[in-house]
Amino acid sequence: MLRHLALALTAVVSSSGCNDNSSSTGPSVTAEGPALSPNESTASTRWMIATRNTVGRREVGSPLGMARAFALVAVAQYNAAVVAGTTKVSGKQPSEAAAVSSASAAVLRALYPVESDSINAQVASDKAYFSNFASEALLDFAAGTTIGQTVATAVLARAATDRTDAVWTGTIPTGAGFWTNVPPAQPVSPRWGEARGWLLTSGNQFRPATPPTINSAEFQSALAEVKTFTANRTPEQLTLAQFWQYASGFGGPMGYFTELATSLTTAQNLNERKTARVYAVMHMAMMDASIGCWDAKYTYWYLRPFQADPTISTPVGRPNFPSYPSAHSCLSAAAAGVLTGLFPSAGSMLSAKVSEAGEARIFAGLHFRFEVIAGQDLGRKVAALALTRVPEPGAAIPLY
Repeated sequence: MLRHLALALTAVVSSSGCNDNSSSTGPSVTAEGPALSPNESTASTRWMIATRNTVGRREVGSPLGMARAFALVAVAQYNAAVVAGTTKVSGKQPSEAAAVSSASAAVLRALYPVESDSINAQVASDKAYFSNFASEALLDFAAGTTIGQTVATAVLARAATDRTDAVWTGTIPTGAGFWTNVPPAQPVSPRWGEARGWLLTSGNQFRPATPPTINSAEFQSALAEVKTFTANRTPEQLTLAQFWQYASGFGGPMGYFTELATSLTTAQNLNERKTARVYAVMHMAMMDASIGCWDAKYTYWYLRPFQADPTISTPVGRPNFPSYPSAHSCLSAAAAGVLTGLFPSAGSMLSAKVSEAGEARIFAGLHFRFEVIAGQDLGRKVAALALTRVPEPGAAIPLY
């Protein structure tokens, strides 16, 4: 089994038949990677857009499959860029863009075979797009493609053991304060909290404290707040609730924060490897935040506000999983925390987005304020952990 990217690199070198650093053509190998050409987009950005569109079409009703897909693609494209940028094949530098394109395509194709036509079209578009830039003329596009495929194989081998497909055979607890399922639907992924993360040692690593009991003053106060907001919801509050449910675009919070990440990497004209690294660290954090969030949801099986008071309206639907903590808050705080660590000047903007996401779920009648606070705390802790693991630009993310 491939347990580390070094093995993937060895496989690439062996299959290429030659690894010669003594004589070279094209850009020199550096830890930072080559600069972008003027007005050039990175392949990683192009494939994050493709990933967002794909998961938007194929993942419905839960953020979990989205979080997993984004993380797998993001790690694959970053590791592919590292291998391509730190390897010579027959004395020539492989194209990082080709490696990213190939790795992203292979992962998405494995996850969503029905999307093969659109994925293949994106690969062809990449080849035509990058052929227009002088920086690519001295690089080996075919070698980069081979590297990407090999890296994707290693990432998919890890995905096969991530336990995200664990089957639940338990029973839903009943009684006061517990979330109520609506048959014939089944609770969404009760065992996701047991999934193998990228950063967490276990799903309960940052498990929030037990939520308040329904006969407590804290609960009654929080319930009254939700009821007041939903009974007197302003057009602006409804718009905010709808934005964070629908209008933020394909891919839920993962897709929206990818868009924010792209604006930050583009503003600084980050090259292929540095851009891919931003996506990888952010999406590893979001995936692990989903694991921690689901661990808590199915530990406490906490009821939704509208289940405590049926008069509470929910204009953006009713998720079929327990309430505590808020998933939007877990995910947005994880993403914003990573991006703030990497782009400190954007901290105020990102913090405002986290606050918006939390308020939106209260306005929607889906969460209590203490659930938003718990989710934000969990997400920030995952982000802080992720920032201790940010790889140097020349170092791959381990897959073991």
